[in-house]
Amino acid sequence: MEQESRSQQQARANTTTFASNFTQSSSASKMFAPIAIAFIVSILAIDCSPPLDHQQTHESQILVRHKRAATARQDRLWEDAVIPYEIDPIFSDERTALFRSAMRHWENHTCVKFVERQPDEHRNYIVFTERSCGCCSFVGKRGNGAQAISIGKHCDKFGIVVHELGHVVGFWHEHTRPDRDQHVQIIGKNIMSGQEYNFNKLTKDEVNSLGLAYDYDSILHYATNTFAKDTYLDTILPLHGHLNTETRPEIGQRVRLSVGDIAQTNLLYKCPKCGRTIQQTSGWFQSPNYYLQANSDTSGEFCEWRLSVGLGERILINLTDLDLAGPSNCVSDYIEIRDGYTFKAPLIAKLCGHISGLRDILRPIVSTNNRLLVTMRTTSASNNKKGFLAQHETVCGGQIINFDWSHWPPLNSSIIQTPNWPEHYRPSKECLWQVSADENHQISLRFDSFDLESHDSCAYDYVEIRDGEHLNSELIGRFCGNRIPDQILSSGQSMLIKFVSDSDVNRGGFLASLQPELDECKLGTHGCSYRCSNAAVPYRCECPFGLELAPDGKNCIPTCGGVRNESTGQINSPAFPDLYPTSTRCIWDIYAPAHHRITLNFTHFDLEGIKAQDCDYDYVDIRSKNSDGKFVKNGIYCGPNQGFIVTSVANVMRIEFNSDNSIQKSGFSANYFIDRDECATNNGGCQHICTNTIGSYQCSCNNGFVLHENKHDCLEGHCTYSISTPDGPFHSPNFPNTYQPNKECAWVFSTAPGHRIKLIFDQFDLESHQECAYDHVAIYDGESVEDPALGRFCGSRRPLTLVSSFNMLYLLFRSDATNEKRGFNATHSTVCGGRLQANLNRNDRIYSHPLFDGVTHYSRNEDCEWLIEANFNQRVRIEFTFFMLEPDNNCNYDQTIIYDGSDDTAKQLARLCGTEISKEQTKITSSGESMMIVFRSDDSINNKGFSLTYTAIESSEDDSAPASHPLGIKFTQPS
Repeated sequence: MEQESRSQQQARANTTTFASNFTQSSSASKMFAPIAIAFIVSILAIDCSPPLDHQQTHESQILVRHKRAATARQDRLWEDAVIPYEIDPIFSDERTALFRSAMRHWENHTCVKFVERQPDEHRNYIVFTERSCGCCSFVGKRGNGAQAISIGKHCDKFGIVVHELGHVVGFWHEHTRPDRDQHVQIIGKNIMSGQEYNFNKLTKDEVNSLGLAYDYDSILHYATNTFAKDTYLDTILPLHGHLNTETRPEIGQRVRLSVGDIAQTNLLYKCPKCGRTIQQTSGWFQSPNYYLQANSDTSGEFCEWRLSVGLGERILINLTDLDLAGPSNCVSDYIEIRDGYTFKAPLIAKLCGHISGLRDILRPIVSTNNRLLVTMRTTSASNNKKGFLAQHETVCGGQIINFDWSHWPPLNSSIIQTPNWPEHYRPSKECLWQVSADENHQISLRFDSFDLESHDSCAYDYVEIRDGEHLNSELIGRFCGNRIPDQILSSGQSMLIKFVSDSDVNRGGFLASLQPELDECKLGTHGCSYRCSNAAVPYRCECPFGLELAPDGKNCIPTCGGVRNESTGQINSPAFPDLYPTSTRCIWDIYAPAHHRITLNFTHFDLEGIKAQDCDYDYVDIRSKNSDGKFVKNGIYCGPNQGFIVTSVANVMRIEFNSDNSIQKSGFSANYFIDRDECATNNGGCQHICTNTIGSYQCSCNNGFVLHENKHDCLEGHCTYSISTPDGPFHSPNFPNTYQPNKECAWVFSTAPGHRIKLIFDQFDLESHQECAYDHVAIYDGESVEDPALGRFCGSRRPLTLVSSFNMLYLLFRSDATNEKRGFNATHSTVCGGRLQANLNRNDRIYSHPLFDGVTHYSRNEDCEWLIEANFNQRVRIEFTFFMLEPDNNCNYDQTIIYDGSDDTAKQLARLCGTEISKEQTKITSSGESMMIVFRSDDSINNKGFSLTYTAIESSEDDSAPASHPLGIKFTQPS
């Protein structure tokens, strides 16, 4: 659909005319009417108005709103029918693909060629962008550099983009032809005020219809109700009796180029009548009458075949037969093959004469990029000659030798990309790039964009990088998914890159750049006193353990620290418990057996700095070495700290202590011990993510996947997200742009036991319906749609804040096939406390805070209440399994209070804090059917929190049984 409008106030002042349009077919569905009306209103105040002298300005101004009878201005035609373009990066991949599809539609039916703009070649070009005018463009070539083609939010439909490109090619609207009154009736009284100028008739000086008949079917024709005061009114009607019938022809279609559009374009740009555009990935093409050799007249014939494939692909041609007249110099009758899209492109081959079985004589012809131009010129000398027969095929990959693309097959050496990038790559493709550099150089590969089908082991679509020139060279890595790989550097002067896609799911592919890097380590110019490493760019010097790199980055000097491999031990800062020295750096590496982790318990910690701020002065940096041999950060610590625990992610931990040249403190003392890591063996049986906990582990899945009911495997959720973080933003697909049609997405929120999920919608814009039957958001109080519904929402009114009853929440978003909106933007957070049900013979759990893991501290100013209820004639029993709060004799700061009833007016059963509880007091049982638990923290010191289980017992059951988890936790009993 297409819209044109303007501000009446601007009409009196503005002298520039824009080309903008919004048509609605007379047979369009009624569901489009609200969109048309809303869009008209939205741009009335911003569109540019027609000039006072309308006809005169159409002579000099080409940014207009009228179009499609062909322009009479020859200087507005694009040279060689080539229209260079750029696409503003504001557009999504989907909209970019739409633009390219519309351009291919024009190319497929005409000799017009849309090519990516090269700054050194193309001074004049179009830019796909988004302007306040919505859908608008210049008519033809403006001639002074970049010119905009605006595709606004309501214009991104295939037919509308094809329509706007028609203006770029050089067409006015069909109803502005000088002879239009013989074909249509303009009903002026129904036209919106201020839009009458859109129906003005142009002169023969402005329009040249090239002798073709009026075209009701043109994609550049207005619909019957364009700019009508109301949708049921007509503003333009075909005259009765068209083609001797009483039926009015349909006008305003936005589906495809009409026969008349195609014919007029080919006349306007003097396209050869012989030949065609070829966009297929493979096939055959031949000269006219190739199979009708006898008595064929080919005198004076000129033919043109324009071969085009996706970006990142190249074209291979095999000439299987050639039969033309002509001497060896091919002066009059010949075939030319050019490496590009115009006659100015480099000539690859010029052929004539008669050769049979040419495949065995000439090697295949391969383009350097994604276009080839094949032309054939004949005279009467070639009468009764067959001409030629050729086979074409799309290929990818190639050889890059010394970053020079003069070798065969040739290839641009700095950039490689998947076939058809940035649109989805094609199925069942295999591309191989063999890269080599000069001696004493390495090859650097950097991915700028990466989007392949996801799989745990990259078994389907993948990129494989090898450290050498052969398929059996050492594998650097195999990559898939949408995470951009780190920069890759070969160890020598060659690299092999292999891309494979299967026959199923296709994605956006990749764009990567290659660059030669001087190997300083090999040349011996590095100056390192011990060892030079070229594993990264630039190179770096390394030192053996016990030595560190001097400030000059070349030499090694002694340092403190060391290697520890005992199962338990202690690490202290230099001179502990005295003040540590200034300007000191110490590194300790602790090694544990395979499948184990290291836990470091700081019993004393006092460094310069404030732990709540950045540790810029003195600090301890703790890192773990993961499975690929790289160190990952656990954390950086400074300031005074009452003690904390850090656990490695694998079996190697590095502790680095640094002090500056000023303030000194007493330092630190830490004990370490080794614990078995269940996740290190077969990932704990988890398909995706295994998280080690104290004495156990937990499986989870990557975004887009959901956990199987066996709690170990992951299922592809397509648009399903499992979110377990305490808080954060989330939004509908493609937000803030419009979501896609026929989309279904689910978010499964989970938090720690005893906590709830809160949702706040910041922005909300879905298709409206009284019962939300079309596009909608549905929210359920649990982990699936089987749980109670909290609401079903649509339209533009934001839902109120929603809070789950338990620690799970399920949100489902669905869109139908039409009327896409912007969707929603929302945040989720965690709310502690709630109303819980205790059950017989089942232990449920409560954590003090969402990030509880026995290590992470709770936040300041917590205030949580849990009401636990049992059934009639039952009581509630809780049992602490972990307890660490700020200590105080009277528990005045951080505290956990247990009430024997449903609120804080009931009797206190316990008031708890500190880190020690006697064994006989870890269990607490209510006297009745309910128990209230209150947890509060102040604004200063915090600790690791608590974990407890709760269950229901019969009222008659003895509650004096010993605790199953005896802890050293101190209770402070109420007075």
